[in-house]
Amino acid sequence: DAELARRGLQPRFHQGLRVTDAAALECVKAAMAVTRIEVEGMLSQGLPNTPMAGSFMRETSGNFITAKPVGIVDGVDYGYTGAVRRVIAEEIAADLDQQNVVLMSPLGVSPAGEIFNMSMERVAEAVAVALKAEKLIYLCDAPGLLDEDGGLIEAITADDAESMLKAGQGLTEDLDLYLPC
Repeated sequence: DAELARRGLQPRFHQGLRVTDAAALECVKAAMAVTRIEVEGMLSQGLPNTPMAGSFMRETSGNFITAKPVGIVDGVDYGYTGAVRRVIAEEIAADLDQQNVVLMSPLGVSPAGEIFNMSMERVAEAVAVALKAEKLIYLCDAPGLLDEDGGLIEAITADDAESMLKAGQGLTEDLDLYLPC
């Protein structure tokens, strides 16, 4: 969104999913490139005055996600907005087995070589499922799920979470995106 604003463009969404035209895709690619370099830099330095001082964390990344276009939904052409077609889990697992930090981005490439912008929530979900992860944890600005009195719900069953989602109860915008995953 910041890159779009810098270029004088407005973000477009339909049903909670970004509509990515050619100009928006260029913004996404630019933002992802800067973010990747910053994250790689942070992972390359040991934290002073911690047990990690002087350590080096290896980061790997790659084209682990094959994408497909979302297409036209409700008459809205999503353009370069994509969805996960396939996760190459065995390659990710091999990197993890080598103690590498695997950096995933919400960009995927189709078999024809087209680049698609995907929902980071859905990419995280697809990777977690493909790796048979025991847990998927999202970090966000939301305080968490809240009960009717505004108190934090510290544990919830999948059935209760689904009921809250359907009722729109206690959810922030972030949680509305993350909870279905």
